[in-house]
Amino acid sequence: MLKRKQSSRVESQPVTDFGPDEMLTDNADILWINKPCVHSLLRVCAIISVISVCMNTPKTFQHYPPLQYVTFALDTLLMFLYTSEMIAKMHIRGIVKGDNSYVKDRWCVFDGFMVFCLWVSLVLQVFEVAQIVDQMSPLSMLRIPRPLIMIRAFRIYFRFELPRTRITNILKRSGEQIWSVSIFLLFFLLLYGILGVQMFGTFTYHCVTNDTQPGYACGDLKAYGKKSQCLSQLFLVLSAKEGTSIFTVYEAASQEGWVFFMYRAIDSFPRWRSYFYFITLIFFLAWLVKNVFIAVIIETFAEIRVQFQQMWGPRSSTTSTATTQMFHEDATGGWQLVAVDMNKPQGRAPACLQKMMQSSIFHMFVLSMVAVDVTVAASNYYKGENSRSQYDLFYLAEVAFTILFDLEALVKIWCLGFTGYISSSLHKFELLLVVGTTLHIYPDLYHSQFTYFQVLRVVRLIKISPALEDFVYKIFGPGKKLGSLVVFTASLLIVMSSISLQMFCFVEELDRFTTFPRAFMSMFQIITQEGWVDVMDQTLIAVGHVWAPVVAIYFILYHLFATLVGLPMLQFLICV
Repeated sequence: MLKRKQSSRVESQPVTDFGPDEMLTDNADILWINKPCVHSLLRVCAIISVISVCMNTPKTFQHYPPLQYVTFALDTLLMFLYTSEMIAKMHIRGIVKGDNSYVKDRWCVFDGFMVFCLWVSLVLQVFEVAQIVDQMSPLSMLRIPRPLIMIRAFRIYFRFELPRTRITNILKRSGEQIWSVSIFLLFFLLLYGILGVQMFGTFTYHCVTNDTQPGYACGDLKAYGKKSQCLSQLFLVLSAKEGTSIFTVYEAASQEGWVFFMYRAIDSFPRWRSYFYFITLIFFLAWLVKNVFIAVIIETFAEIRVQFQQMWGPRSSTTSTATTQMFHEDATGGWQLVAVDMNKPQGRAPACLQKMMQSSIFHMFVLSMVAVDVTVAASNYYKGENSRSQYDLFYLAEVAFTILFDLEALVKIWCLGFTGYISSSLHKFELLLVVGTTLHIYPDLYHSQFTYFQVLRVVRLIKISPALEDFVYKIFGPGKKLGSLVVFTASLLIVMSSISLQMFCFVEELDRFTTFPRAFMSMFQIITQEGWVDVMDQTLIAVGHVWAPVVAIYFILYHLFATLVGLPMLQFLICV
């Protein structure tokens, strides 16, 4: 009876999703693989591996030749570490036999695939160093999967506790919704692709004015208006022959350069046809379907948040960072938890000064001086050598404001005590500004990088409105929430930039992906949706007609994920 009770209690516990590093059992033969320091080392090595593959491009080695041997040494060391880890796990788990074998665990299979990619990259670099394989060879595409090892560095933070049935229900219900809206999006893409072919199927040339440069052949299109020459279009046309109708429809639906498509069609076809097609395309695809897709994704993440809130309980209300709780013995001898205000005066200042420091008049006076200081600083800019006297007046004003805020910090430290003062995160920020701006008024450091501390004083104006302060706290919250947003966005950009870098670094006619900084800015430009079509078009022209469809699919999927999935994920992280 006791056994059945214990077993039922174990079965009722929620299933915990851990990575393979946390599921290893202790073993006397291979003890090192279970140590936390080894797990931390392997996570750091995953980040080093991504850095190594980011440096592994022909143009980077051309500018910095020693990096070729640095990356080779790093990859060799990483190869031995991860291969040893893989062998150790196979020894503990078994390769095939058993319920917990190596090949039956998805994380282990992922780790093994990363080890294989690391071996392939290292062998390829040996051939490149020996000049058996050209560095500009397309074989560098074999390194494309390597940046995915970044997942190893952060998967320990993906751990959660939920019953397996609840996880299955969430994934099933969310998968059905996402699948339905994906079919909805694909239907409109195909619909407008077919309509575009039927309405503009003969549009293989773009009619332009008579003053066009010579050398362009005219097509068979009827020129509306006066006689004109025709400029051949390579990729950006609605043509059944080239098979680019769906790509053009998605490009127009992204609202990036869609008017140029419409104007090109107007030059060679009746106006009503172009107006009807492109206005309805923007309405249904850019406004209706995309917003429905985003709404479904947000609803899915909101449902996941509700499930976690039911498991963890309601979120506690936001409290001030200057308030804490402690046990206090009451008159009856019992203990109760009471709130303690850390802003309570604990210093040696006179009572009148402490009362003044806590008054709203003092608070509003300081914020007013901050507003005046920000206004004066915004008016200070270089107007030439003739404004030297005005420049000196701004410097004297900055000295006066710095002395005033230094005195404010000293008064607060005197009233609260240094321990009570530094316990508040807001006071820590104020003390940092005091130190930075005090150094800034030194003549040799004036108008240097220390000017940023003077500019950051404007952040203190958030305290003017309690509603604004509460809103900012809810949006940014503790550092963990803001850090999660930064880490998620940066990791996505780094991984995708590294993949694109290895995919296009050997294309000689393309300079957008020759080094990691260029690749990073190109992929960031696509996320911002500002001129992302230019990045795709330049790459399509550089790779040629053969690989153009594959490259177009790659950039469209990345843009689709960034706009329809990445943005709702960021909103979910903010709201959690």
